[in-house]
Amino acid sequence: MAGAVLAGVVVGCSPAGPVVESPAPVVSEEVGPSPSPTPTPTGPVKPERPADMDRTDEVGAAAAATYFLELYPYVMATGDLTEWDAISYVDLCEFCVKVASDVEAYRSAGSSYTGGEVSVEVTKTYPIDTLLGAYPVDVRLAQASSVVTDSGGRTVDRTEPTAGPLRVELIHNGATWLLLEVSTNMPTS
Repeated sequence: MAGAVLAGVVVGCSPAGPVVESPAPVVSEEVGPSPSPTPTPTGPVKPERPADMDRTDEVGAAAAATYFLELYPYVMATGDLTEWDAISYVDLCEFCVKVASDVEAYRSAGSSYTGGEVSVEVTKTYPIDTLLGAYPVDVRLAQASSVVTDSGGRTVDRTEPTAGPLRVELIHNGATWLLLEVSTNMPTS
């Protein structure tokens, strides 16, 4: 930011000549470097892991369910399965395996996935299901439309925006949350 600017007229004279007026130099005082603009992220942004995922109760399960579902469009668009594989209980989670399989298929075909952003609202959390050792969490998911294009840029798949209830089941293994299942099969109350 510029400091004060001084402007004025300096009057000079010479013994044999007329009075000459000349402008004073303009002085700008710099306070510091101009701040650099914050870069705007381009492309999908990995969601931030919520601090509540450190909890091992229903609150932690709700935070984990939200994070896992928010991670989905990032994984699909980037092909980055590192976090997805770490949170997937692959022996039991059909949804997890299907997502990883789709990502690998897109990658090997040179296809790309865009869109599909999600918003997640936790509608109900439950105490641990002692039979499974899992926490059921009910959510309402809204997902934007998505497009899959082939390596030539042609659309090969498109989904319309959708919203509805899901049941997310999670297990805490003593160290971290694992995604057990995501299902549209909701028990009736």
